[in-house]
Amino acid sequence: MTATSTTRQTLWWLRLGLVAGSVLVLGAALATFLGLRASIAEVRERTAPAVLEVSLAKGAIVAAHGAAVAAFHGGQARLTGPSEQYEDEIALASQQLAQVAEHNAAGEAGSRTLRLIEGLLPAYNGFIGQADVHFRQDGGGPLAASNLLSASDLLTAPQNGILAQLDRLEAAQRAALDGQLGADWLDPAITLLWALPLVVLLGTLAWTQRFLARRFRRTVNTALLAATAACVLLGTGTALLLGIQSDARRSGAALERTVDARSTATTAAATQAQSMLARVLVEQCGPGGAAACGDTVAAFAAAATAPPAGAAAPSAEADEAVLLGPGLTEPGWTEVLGYGIPVLAAGIGVLAVGGLQPRLDEYRFRARREP
Repeated sequence: MTATSTTRQTLWWLRLGLVAGSVLVLGAALATFLGLRASIAEVRERTAPAVLEVSLAKGAIVAAHGAAVAAFHGGQARLTGPSEQYEDEIALASQQLAQVAEHNAAGEAGSRTLRLIEGLLPAYNGFIGQADVHFRQDGGGPLAASNLLSASDLLTAPQNGILAQLDRLEAAQRAALDGQLGADWLDPAITLLWALPLVVLLGTLAWTQRFLARRFRRTVNTALLAATAACVLLGTGTALLLGIQSDARRSGAALERTVDARSTATTAAATQAQSMLARVLVEQCGPGGAAACGDTVAAFAAAATAPPAGAAAPSAEADEAVLLGPGLTEPGWTEVLGYGIPVLAAGIGVLAVGGLQPRLDEYRFRARREP
């Protein structure tokens, strides 16, 4: 095999390798970009809202309970029942639970817990309604106290109460959120998918330019130099995906801190409502105090603790767009990366062909002239 033939084959393989490398880089970078968009969209449109909505539902239910107890404690229940605020908060809780069902990211386990909560909520509402009837017709008394205590037990039972089930549901949604923010396309290790082909392509471009400089005594091949610059630019642009991944994880962590703060406020508000309920039960049981309504009511009144000063239920209203954060907004297809990745990758392939084709033509001409 002659030197001319060997050089021509080397050039042919280099051209093929550079074109194949540009196609591989295009596929890897584009797959990472699209996968990242899909993962962030899943988190923003489904998992993160589910976490927030469970927290809002829990706050609304506790606010409803506190409003009902306050109405009975102040005597307003004789005129307005458990209060308009109670009705509004219960309706809001039901609405939030319906949205959780729509966005549920915890699978069948989350759906089962949600169905259980949705079954317990009407029972809780029924006990409050019965207490209201006895309060209006009988002026309160042991029956009203018993219904209020039953409602409270249904809400706060440590294992199977509504709040315990909501805590379980919230933990499941948060586990799904944490899993999505640390795996698949949001995993920092996914960088290797596009970085390795890019490094190999850069190395091949550098070796090709060195080969041409040695073989043809030309220091610079303008087309290959431009392809190298495009490759560096593509790598720099694709590296922006690391920042997008980081922003998504930070927004997820900020959302969880918000939910934790709301949970703390909700727990304090629930304690405040229980302390007020203990006073209501004592009032309803008459001169004998809580003991006149039986051992269960007496034990509850004795166990109720004073709430922290200033405890209040968190507002159930929230701007989801603010709480979810800009870091959970997926990069748009029409932005720099959406157009830049395919344009630059295609440009690398075209420039590689353009840089090597004249040398191939030259050696093809030489091969024809050789005897």
